[in-house]
Amino acid sequence: MKSKEKSKKLKRKDLSKFILFVVLALFGFYIGINVDKLKTKSLSLLPSRIISENFSARELKESLSNKNFTLVNVHTPYEGEIEKTDMFIEYDSMMASKNMLPQDKNARIVLYCKTGRMSTEALETLRGMGYTNVSHLKGGMDAWREAEYEIMDLSKLPEEVLPEAGFELPVVWGDVGPRLIELGVIDLAKLEKAVNMTDEQKEILTSGSDQKIKIDMSNGQFIVDVLWALGLAQKSKVYQEGPLGTEYKDKAGSFASTGGWSLAKGDAVNYLGKFDLIPLTNTQQEKVSEIAKNVYRPCCGNSTWFPDCNHGMAALAAIELMVSEGLSDEEIYKNVLALNSFWFPSSYLTAATYFARQGVSWDEVDAKEVLGQEYSSGQGAGEIFKKVGPLPYELKGVGGSCGA
Repeated sequence: MKSKEKSKKLKRKDLSKFILFVVLALFGFYIGINVDKLKTKSLSLLPSRIISENFSARELKESLSNKNFTLVNVHTPYEGEIEKTDMFIEYDSMMASKNMLPQDKNARIVLYCKTGRMSTEALETLRGMGYTNVSHLKGGMDAWREAEYEIMDLSKLPEEVLPEAGFELPVVWGDVGPRLIELGVIDLAKLEKAVNMTDEQKEILTSGSDQKIKIDMSNGQFIVDVLWALGLAQKSKVYQEGPLGTEYKDKAGSFASTGGWSLAKGDAVNYLGKFDLIPLTNTQQEKVSEIAKNVYRPCCGNSTWFPDCNHGMAALAAIELMVSEGLSDEEIYKNVLALNSFWFPSSYLTAATYFARQGVSWDEVDAKEVLGQEYSSGQGAGEIFKKVGPLPYELKGVGGSCGA
């Protein structure tokens, strides 16, 4: 009996070993056929100390679908970038750019360059700075291309946002110039000293013009000054029901847009909202007001409903002109965005870069959204800059100031 019991125990032991062998074999098979998926997934689950410092192109591509890291292009000079890149920092400027990097030294950071050499150097620099969770793309953008993944070239954005030929609004100058001079809103002699005008621009002011209003990188100051004067003098609900006509009514002359207009004959405040230079019905005035409430500019924190600087009043005049011509809200927002872009090129190239990295091209953005507080107020534009960092391509030209 004891011999039979001993034999049964041995058989059960052998069966257990066999079952364990089969389970381990099946587990090994599963790991083998799913190794790439498990490896990619593990990058977001494993402790930082055992994450591989190398990403393959495939691993990075799959990780982007559920991105939980900061992706930094460190290649210089700029030769394009990978989708969902967060910022561009030259590989040898990591220390100088430490304020752009995550403040949490355990935050996940993935670097890449063209071949992997610069990103390797940047990786070692970050480790020396105390970052514990840094990886880079092995083989860089070359490996990314070899895997048949797309490289975005954002160096073309300046021409999309700020076309060299300029941007033409669907409204003409008409007799706005001569009337502003006649009324004293513009003192021509003062304006000629402040702005180096072309013969064509002088004609717009003195004789009027049937030409459409066109802005480019060379005439931004002239455009903003003339529209500023028009926006200042035009009767508007903005000056009756907005902050300038209510809570700041007794201080209306203390803002850059009012007291700052030094190119009039006499005190600029005397011209505020006095003239029907642009005929508008009550319904059109309401439309102007509603659009103005959603149009911001990066130099200030207020919307055009409270035009406390020159760009605000200039934008208000442009809105009034376009409303008088019966343009749709969508068309008006699009045209005001073009004006703002030439007045604040750096801010809107930064915004365009932000959208491009999210997969939205500049010609597809919602102009109303971009002109809103989140992107176009001084605070909003500042937050977008923090997310984008320095532009990776050359910026030509500068924006106008808030003075005459």
